Amino acid sequence: MVGEPITATVTPSNFNPKHTPTFSWTSTGGRVTGKDTSATIDTNNVPPGNYAVTVQVTDPKSKKANEASCSATYAVKPLPPKNPPTMSLSANPTELVPGGTVNLSGSCTSPDGVPVSVANWTSTSGSVSGSGTSATLNTAGLQPGPVTVTATCTDSRGLTVQASTQVNVQAPPPVDKALEARLALHSVYFPTAQPSAKDPRGGLLPSQQQTLLGLATDFQKYLQAKPDAHLTLEGHADHRGSPAFNQALTERRVARVKSFLVEQGVPESAIDTKAFGAERNLTTDQAKESIFQNPDLTTEERKRALARINVIRMASNRRVDVALSAAGQTETSARQFPFNSTDALSLIGGREKAKKPAAKRTPKKAVKKQ
Repeated sequence: MVGEPITATVTPSNFNPKHTPTFSWTSTGGRVTGKDTSATIDTNNVPPGNYAVTVQVTDPKSKKANEASCSATYAVKPLPPKNPPTMSLSANPTELVPGGTVNLSGSCTSPDGVPVSVANWTSTSGSVSGSGTSATLNTAGLQPGPVTVTATCTDSRGLTVQASTQVNVQAPPPVDKALEARLALHSVYFPTAQPSAKDPRGGLLPSQQQTLLGLATDFQKYLQAKPDAHLTLEGHADHRGSPAFNQALTERRVARVKSFLVEQGVPESAIDTKAFGAERNLTTDQAKESIFQNPDLTTEERKRALARINVIRMASNRRVDVALSAAGQTETSARQFPFNSTDALSLIGGREKAKKPAAKRTPKKAVKKQ
């Protein structure tokens, strides 16, 4: 190969063994160095090709038959190619509102087939985490505008190349105040001791599933404007049962609500859970207040609910509260515990029946006497 040294060796014969011959080396390709039976040929910068090295052996003390020469051929081959690697980066998505994350992928290959590696992910704003060919860009807190992400590929010979991709951070759409209002604190209610340890997916009543279906739909729309928003699930239980039983029960309740929301498309990473057991029970006064504030109750229904306020209070404590929060804000949900009239009224005999209108009386026809 070009740059590799070549050694040439000569073996003279039929010279007077008592005399010391001299050696003169020449080469048609590369600088040759040598004074005796061995010489070295430097092939640095020698164009690839076929060359010959020649040596002239002379016995200066002899007057006859005192010279001999010989040659050997050699080939200089080109070095293997040293092409730098090639690289490309991709981002998904390429457009998003602040707060979202971008999946980054790097593809690097060597035209010469040597090993390569990707590292040194950087961005002009935001934060990049990851190693190798995959990384993640976090856009939390960024202003609208382009973000350039760069990575470096290095091959096993030290040759490097950089590649970049661009992500466009868009201004978030305005928050729909009506949508945000609908996401005010929701509560879903469970029957006594539900879900059980044997059936952790049970106990979510159809009416409560409807509540969560609407919540999931609204929250996914809300994420388009507030991608850093979170739902916090807080589980509660009534005062009956031991602390250990109530703690495990509330953990199952928040787990059931979370799994249902995830099944409806809410990102699992956007849901936080807390289980309080019976630590934060609503008081009787708070239960009464929820009855008075509910505009859906008739006077008669409100009267029946107040008459069984202890039953209503315990039913109200068998719940999971779903609160809305976002970065920079503590809890945006109103701290008003809704009174779920549809299910709670079943505890006091159901809804008040509508009065039927009085039937019209049909006048009787006169009967002629025979």
